[in-house]
Amino acid sequence: MLLDNKNDNLKVWEWIDKYSGEGKLDMVTGYFTAGALAWLARNTAEKIKQYRMILGEITHTDNQNSQALDLLNETITIESAFKLNTLAAEAVEFLKLDKVQLKTLEPNFCHAKVYLYKYKDKDVQKHYFITGSSNLTEAGLGMRQTSNVELNIPGFGSNPHYKELIEWFEDLWKKPEAHIEKTIMGADGKPIKVPFKQYLIDELSKLFIQYTPEQIYYKILYELFGKDLLMAENDPNFNRQMGRLENSVIYNSLYDFQKKGALSLIKMLQKYNGAILADAVGLGKTWTALAVIKFFQLQGRETILLCPKKLQYNWRMYLKNQDSRFEKDQFEYFIRYHTDLSGERLETYSDRADKVFINEKPKLIVIDESHNLRNDKSKRYQYLLEEILKENEDVKILMLSATPINNSLNDLRNQFKLIVKGENDGFRESLDVRNLEAIFRQAQTSFAKWSKEAEPKIGDFIKMLPAKYLTLTDALIVARTRKMIEEREDKLVFPEKTKPENHFITPNQFGHFESFEELLDHFPAKLSGYQPAFYAESMVEKRAKAEKKKRGEKLEESVLEDEVQRQFFLVRMMYILMVKRLESSWYSFYSTVKKILAHHENALKKIKDYEAGNKETEANLEAEQLSLIEDEDDLINEIDELSLGKKKKVLLKDIDKAGNLKLYKKDLKKDIEALQLIINNLKTFEYGINLEIHKAKNYQSQDTKLQKLIELIIQKQLYPKNDGNVKVLIFTGYR
Repeated sequence: MLLDNKNDNLKVWEWIDKYSGEGKLDMVTGYFTAGALAWLARNTAEKIKQYRMILGEITHTDNQNSQALDLLNETITIESAFKLNTLAAEAVEFLKLDKVQLKTLEPNFCHAKVYLYKYKDKDVQKHYFITGSSNLTEAGLGMRQTSNVELNIPGFGSNPHYKELIEWFEDLWKKPEAHIEKTIMGADGKPIKVPFKQYLIDELSKLFIQYTPEQIYYKILYELFGKDLLMAENDPNFNRQMGRLENSVIYNSLYDFQKKGALSLIKMLQKYNGAILADAVGLGKTWTALAVIKFFQLQGRETILLCPKKLQYNWRMYLKNQDSRFEKDQFEYFIRYHTDLSGERLETYSDRADKVFINEKPKLIVIDESHNLRNDKSKRYQYLLEEILKENEDVKILMLSATPINNSLNDLRNQFKLIVKGENDGFRESLDVRNLEAIFRQAQTSFAKWSKEAEPKIGDFIKMLPAKYLTLTDALIVARTRKMIEEREDKLVFPEKTKPENHFITPNQFGHFESFEELLDHFPAKLSGYQPAFYAESMVEKRAKAEKKKRGEKLEESVLEDEVQRQFFLVRMMYILMVKRLESSWYSFYSTVKKILAHHENALKKIKDYEAGNKETEANLEAEQLSLIEDEDDLINEIDELSLGKKKKVLLKDIDKAGNLKLYKKDLKKDIEALQLIINNLKTFEYGINLEIHKAKNYQSQDTKLQKLIELIIQKQLYPKNDGNVKVLIFTGYR
């Protein structure tokens, strides 16, 4: 007969239940569960007068971090887990019985499984044995379904094997390797011996301790992150490097939450080669990033920092020899702007640091405002990916952005792609993410569906996200808000801010322009200097395009490939730029208009040179146009999209051949006249401002924005807040 817990024969537990009466029960098992012990107690304890059990090595003697659940040594169902409290209590009461004797084998592990029952009298047909593969677990006894394959041979006392097994057990019970004590590691790290029976009772008792929700929460955190924590603690090289960082000025200047953030980022960079710091505005992302830079600088990595041009001084001030508060840390990193991400731009620097971008040394690339590189089709993104990241074998990327997602979840996907050099399956080994595109496609679909709900709730959206999406964000992003920090940092208090007052002031009068609207009406009609491609098309070509469009036919070229359309859209953005500059300050607008005027005058000069000597000249001056916009993050991203594909050169010869050179020259002159009119009125306005500056005790200004500021300052001095404090701190700037 065979007992495999699946055929028509009795299951192991049914055999024991059916044939056990008054007598003794000996067992050898490698593993046991609280549930199996509880069943044994309920069904046999009243009949069996003596239990002798030899249990194998259940927990590792060299691992003090072994948990009580390790004793189970098998997967349990959720239903079983809820019953575990009761089962463990029953198992403990059973083990406390004097008639239950336990031994364990050290240093050997016991793989044998045998159950030997001896009836109270000598009736051999009432003795039995079971030997085979079944441990003293619910699965081994056949009490629950499992994928395990069990095979056992049962028999009665008349079977010759019964006597042999009895002798084998008695011999094993008396062997010196069978101990009533167990070796564990003491608090001092040294091995100590404890009574094996009491050890099991103590371990099982942990299963029915009433834990508080907070303790359960920390237990969950430990199970999720404990392995990483222990790995770091047990890595002497990492600890040595962290020790050096902890001696730096920058690290000791951080708040605790910033230190924790820096440590998390360092671990992410070590493990996944990339991370995103997405803390809210005002939580010190720059300093946190500097601590990370210092860690990898101590490792010997070269650091390249990419940032918007307007933020360069946030980083330059901390470089060595700048007499900053971190001078002792001797920060070294190469600063380049997002708009430098092209071969031509990088090569224009006199320091020749572009050679650093591609060499054999390991690198850390820090990207400030990384959301500006969210478009994976843009030239800057592609240059960073193809010409820098893929050309360097050992490179880590730290990205900083308070808003890593602007338009869609794909913004985040594209930043993740930089970490794995654009590979769709780049996180396969590290995070078991096989298809990055598919995960974000599914996440974006979920977002679209969720956003259409009548009352969308964040919790519902998170439930809709694919599990691997959360795996990626948990592994690669550090993101905290002020509220989160305040809840966890008892001693840290953020100042309460007075609700900001926003005043939208537009100029009333510039010279002879009596209103903002009148000034806008006098903007140049075409800005023809920025769209020479329009004039390189003949009237025949223009009419053909117009007819096709009228008939609803698809043009052969897309908008991005059609140079005329592309330049037209770029000019629309130039108008937006001028309005933004005017809203910023009159002087910012004045400075921009002068540059645009110089550009058009240069274009007109090129035409005159061409007419005088028929000299071959390129009409494109797009680089100058882009230099005006490069500080406008929202516009430069749109410009970048319009710059896709290969730009076509437009020669004055082409314009002349199309018969439009005179028209181009005429339109340039009109634009120059309009620009000159604006500048003349701004000069008049500037003259008046200069008179105001040199007038003593003057509290009036024709600059409406400045006038409003003066009024607010006077109001503060007359009615001060905060115990009579009349001080005013002004942050100002223009673009």
